[in-house]
Formats: sequence, structure tokens, C-alpha cells
Amino acid sequence: MNENIQFLRAKDVPDLELYRSAAVTRAVSRHIHRVFSLSVGEAGVGIHETKQGRQYITPGSILIVNVDETHSSSVPVGYTYSSNSIRIDPVLLSTLLLQITGRQHETVHLLQPVIYNQELAQQIRSLHRMLGEAGSRLDKECLLLDILAKLYGRYAREGLKPAATGNEDTSVSRVCEYLQDCFNENVSLEQLTAVAGLSAFHLSRVFTKVTGVPPHTYQLQVRLKKATDLLAAGKPLVEVALLTGFCDQSHFQKAFKRKFGITPGQYEW
Repeated sequence: MNENIQFLRAKDVPDLELYRSAAVTRAVSRHIHRVFSLSVGEAGVGIHETKQGRQYITPGSILIVNVDETHSSSVPVGYTYSSNSIRIDPVLLSTLLLQITGRQHETVHLLQPVIYNQELAQQIRSLHRMLGEAGSRLDKECLLLDILAKLYGRYAREGLKPAATGNEDTSVSRVCEYLQDCFNENVSLEQLTAVAGLSAFHLSRVFTKVTGVPPHTYQLQVRLKKATDLLAAGKPLVEVALLTGFCDQSHFQKAFKRKFGITPGQYEW
């Protein structure tokens, strides 16, 4: 099998890079990254070395490389290694941590270079896939914040605690109205924070507590309700998908079937 390495920019979310490696056998000598790197081992075995020692990366394990952390990598003889990585610019990382906590964090480091957490690994895989595709920006940003909050809350030395903010019900009501009015737009968390007057992470947590679902799920439900109205009015499927903010008919049909158990073409009124 030939070694395959890909770099690409994340769609919709600036200052994120995606890195994919398959069947890697080469070693990389000691170096640093000017980014925060979050990887999940997908196949084979990799070796990661820092001042904390040697760590083996196996499928499902999460590899953390802090900004400016010296490290090297290699692959055991007779093995190959495959992984998917998300690389976050340090300025963006600082901004995201500020959104999560309401406080400035310039040099927060995770303590463990390798984390074994199946739930988090699956979330990182999902985010990596979503960032490489067209789709809801809100969905991507909410998942990114949730992953970072779990990582820093559980594995950073100082931990992270979200800042409290009052008048939450009113803020959530404003966001609900905004999502209903702008259901066909690819809304960002930045737009919602401006409407709510809350940090992005706190808004996501409060919104879920009040409505029972996160903002991106609420947006999807609004879109699908609008879609049934348009289908009932006799609009063709392609037009309904575009009018309700889906990037194409395929995404619309999959979301519709997950929600209602039938395809849009089977919908009767």
C-alpha cells in the first residue's frame, strides 16, 4: 500500500486545517507545530515521543500536540499508520477558549499526549468528516466547541469552567426567533452570540438546557418543518432543498428521512 498524505483547509470555518495520513511508514525527527493538533488513530500503530516519553498510537486513541510542543514520530518496523487530524491556529484556539469560559487563556496545555476516550474519538472523527464537506456551519462550530470544552475540562491542569450569565431565557428566545426567520441561511455561532449577548459556548449550553436540543438541531427542525410546508404547496424537491438552506438535494433527502422515516418524495399531504 502506498503512503497517502493530504492537507486541506476546512470548509466554512477559517483557521482550521485538516490532515489525513494513510499507510504511513516514515519517521519524522524532532520538530514543533505553530498550531494545536488533535488527531485520531485510524489504523495500524504509530509512535509519538515528547519529553514525557514514548507513546503508542493505536486505532481509536486521541493524540494531542500542544502549540510549540517539541515532538517526533515514527512507525514500528513492519507496520503502517493512518490517522485524521484537525489543526487549529493558536489565535483561533485562544478565541474558542475565551468563548467557552469567558476568560482569556493564552497558554493552556493538555497534560496527556494520548487520550483513550471512545466518545471523544468518535466526535473528533465526525467533526473531521463534517469540516471537509459542505454543510451547516452552525453544526460544525457547535461540535468543535463541545469537543474542546470536554478536552480542556477533563485533561487540562487548571480545568475550564463556563462563565455564568443571567437572563438566559430571554437570550434563548431571541435566538429561536432568529433561527426561525433565517432558517435558509448558513448561520454561524458568531451571528447567534450577537443576537443572544452570550458567549458561543455558554449559548450552546443554555440553549440546549432551555429547548432540549442544541442550536444546530433546532435550526434543522425549523428547516424540515418549512420543507413540509413547501412540499404541501407542490414545490419540486430540488427547489425545496435550496429554499430551506440545504446545500443540495442529497443532504435534504437524508435529513428528511432521518427525521420522518420516509423520503420527501413519499411525503403526502
